Amino acid sequence: MATPTTGPFGVLPTAPYDPPVPPHAAGTDVVQRSVRDFPETGPAVGFAVAGTVLHDSEDLIVMMTVPGSEMAGRGGPRSGPNGRLVAPGDWDGSYELSAWRGSTVVRAHRPGEPWSIWRWHDGTDWTPRWYGNLEAPWRRTPLGYDMQDWALDVVAEGDPATDDWRVAMKDEDELAWFVDNGTATREIAERITEVGATVRGIFERREGLVGADWGAFVPPDDAGLVTFPEGWQELRP
Repeated sequence: MATPTTGPFGVLPTAPYDPPVPPHAAGTDVVQRSVRDFPETGPAVGFAVAGTVLHDSEDLIVMMTVPGSEMAGRGGPRSGPNGRLVAPGDWDGSYELSAWRGSTVVRAHRPGEPWSIWRWHDGTDWTPRWYGNLEAPWRRTPLGYDMQDWALDVVAEGDPATDDWRVAMKDEDELAWFVDNGTATREIAERITEVGATVRGIFERREGLVGADWGAFVPPDDAGLVTFPEGWQELRP
């Protein structure tokens, strides 16, 4: 299956940098942004989360977000499915700032793959929660990483090394809703669903990052919360 270059919201609206942005050093504070082309405004940041780089190379990027770190999402009426702010025309142009809650999340991404794998660490051990986020492959920026969230996700619970391992899909209704209201074509939705099936298979077979040793990516005890850099919401012209 070919890796899709588009998601429900078209191509990632920011072009790659030339020359490319080099890998970020471990310990660098960054912001990860989901970027899309909105009917209200044109290309813009949809949501953003601050974090810290744990590893960045040509083969693997890993970042963490500790509780209290800054987050932002669009403001406006939530007329999408289950009260989500996803309907065309909902965004009023503002952002609602908040903070990451719960346990520290660690996101791992292999450049070029249209997904990332998430795990949570409670300060003592990894929790049994896993997540496969479907998205456009990450692009390095001077501020961190840009991607585009594709709505559909894979969730898993338990220990992948045992029979206590459950895998399921998430937000299939949201992807279907995008097709029904014309935000995404059926062809694109079918390709995203194929990617979802690929990621689900990786989880079910305990392959790739799901079966990898995450010992090197345990959040350090002295990890602090991260705030947004100045200009976090601005896209390069």
